[in-house]
Amino acid sequence: MLPRHGFQLHCSTMRAVGTGTIRLASLDPRTAPTIDPRYLSAEEDVVDYRNGVRLAIEILEQESLAPFTGARLSPAPDDYDLDDDDDVDRWVRETAHSAYHPSCTCAMGDVTDADGRVAGVAGLRVVDASIMPSIVSGNLNAPTIMLAEKLADAIRGVPPVFEDVPVYHAADWETQQR
Repeated sequence: MLPRHGFQLHCSTMRAVGTGTIRLASLDPRTAPTIDPRYLSAEEDVVDYRNGVRLAIEILEQESLAPFTGARLSPAPDDYDLDDDDDVDRWVRETAHSAYHPSCTCAMGDVTDADGRVAGVAGLRVVDASIMPSIVSGNLNAPTIMLAEKLADAIRGVPPVFEDVPVYHAADWETQQR
């Protein structure tokens, strides 16, 4: 705890390309699986995180925020040179953590169909965030509830309320960052 007020800014990759693994630890179904998220295993994710850290600090060090800021605590200027990729990467690896939003391990279209039925396994459905084909950019709670409601309707044979709802996509969504 610090003896003064402060604020923080978190950044992370929203579309990480690295993938982890979930493997059976034994043949005993009561044994927890072995999970290795392999965070920062893809170079693209490391570069994205590095750029995110630099942008976050650029935002926090704007003149308009100067009246509200003191000395930066982390990454500590004496310990990390933000112009040095290796230093930024070292800070990221030392401080990065999960946002606890695991999903996409049984991606719809690959492992399940649109109604949550697992390919090749009769009578088995997955109705949770693990069937999302890609992680959402925000909290998983509302999308997971929506997904579960829609799949519960599918299981019960209730037709969807809406069939073809258009989805907005900004033309430059993949490249526009600033």
